[in-house]
Amino acid sequence: MFELLTNKFVPIIRESGQIYRTKIGILQGRISVIINGILFFIKLSIGLMVGAVSVIADAVHTLSDVISSVVVIWGFKQTEKPADVEHPYGHGRAEYIATLIISVLLMVAGIEFIQTSVQRIRNPESILSEWWMVLVLLVTILLKELTARYAEFLSSKIASGTLHADAWHHRADAISSLLVVGALVAGKFGYPAFDGWAGLGVSFFLIYTGYDIAKDAVDDLIGRPPSTEEVESIRQIVLDVDGVLGAHDITVHSYGHDKFASVHVEIDAVKSTGDAHDISEEVESRLEAVLGVEPTIHLDPVHPNDPLVQGVVSHLSNVTAQDDRITDFHDIRIVNTQSHKVILFGTNMKTGMTQKNIILFNQDLEKSLKEKFGNYEIQIKVSPMHRF
Repeated sequence: MFELLTNKFVPIIRESGQIYRTKIGILQGRISVIINGILFFIKLSIGLMVGAVSVIADAVHTLSDVISSVVVIWGFKQTEKPADVEHPYGHGRAEYIATLIISVLLMVAGIEFIQTSVQRIRNPESILSEWWMVLVLLVTILLKELTARYAEFLSSKIASGTLHADAWHHRADAISSLLVVGALVAGKFGYPAFDGWAGLGVSFFLIYTGYDIAKDAVDDLIGRPPSTEEVESIRQIVLDVDGVLGAHDITVHSYGHDKFASVHVEIDAVKSTGDAHDISEEVESRLEAVLGVEPTIHLDPVHPNDPLVQGVVSHLSNVTAQDDRITDFHDIRIVNTQSHKVILFGTNMKTGMTQKNIILFNQDLEKSLKEKFGNYEIQIKVSPMHRF
């Protein structure tokens, strides 16, 4: 059903993924504005008729959904803007700003109604509700849950954190309305104080939901690491290219829907410049085609058939198998001249290790290598935490 509705308003045609994504986001925003606008007036009318603070609080929450939906539309319109001089990576992160605004609106709405709810608990007032009002509110709950599920469907369709946040905004409204229904029913049976408690429950739920969504939005704005699955997908695509011997120091930056990745690719040092360029081009082409990322490739020439390199690989493999502090080693090179004898390589360390522990580990590793390979100087380069 959701798929048919979406295709009716946003038919799948040959256009860029960003344009389609923007149209999906705007569609959800407009549907939410219409539905929430109607529900706001219904809830507000019932709340004023019976004098129930929980119903009025729920109506204001629904009004905040209207505002958040307008923010959704704004966010997707911003992401549609092309890259410019001031924003060379585009405007994709405007979507995260929209998500943050929605979360703040949720928390503000919750904070505002804590005081009102506490006053109603201290001084309960009789609620003169009718069963038809309860029935109407139950219908609004059903509509809100359907809207939430549709927003979640569209969120998964275009991988949008903003629509995911909007879906939870709708679902929070449905849950708060359910508490309000409980308050109206309790009021009919002589428990008017439940109205205040329900309002307080709605308030805390709004604050918690807003905080949870805000945390995710802030993480996206600051820059969160890619998932293990994403890193391994990139690594496997790179390793499947003929001529690639290894892939390391994978970095991924997200700007909304747009993603930029950099990968260090190991190739045999005997390859010609032309062959190396062809391998790099093939890696970039596959990453763009399969994952839709904009890649940057750094080539590391290595000598896999050098007996000394093979000896270092064997030694480091044993260390990695026995010590979980090191997760990977790469880019092994040997300098063997009359004046310089150096073994160079890079490592990735276990996430969360302190700088002191990294230094201590590398000192032990350097000592073991010197014991095995004699007079060679050891140079170890530890990759930053944002490289995988």
